[in-house]
Amino acid sequence: MNFADALAMAVTDGLGIAPLPMLFALPSLKSGELVCVLPEWELQTMTVYAMYASRQYLDAKIKTWVAFLRDFVETTLASEMA
Repeated sequence: MNFADALAMAVTDGLGIAPLPMLFALPSLKSGELVCVLPEWELQTMTVYAMYASRQYLDAKIKTWVAFLRDFVETTLASEMA
């Protein structure tokens, strides 16, 4: 579990409001457990980085994982936000 997971659980349990990453909030927003407050406000965008030792001898598993993660996040957000 990471910070965003814990924050999403706390908000879903009724402990207040929080700026959740959309990827974590979407399931609860779709089910109606959460509602968006202050929709006209936007937080600073966040970039996700994949760090690895070297590009010179990049392992195929790492390259495949990074490509999968990029596609998963983009596809999930695009389909859910539409």
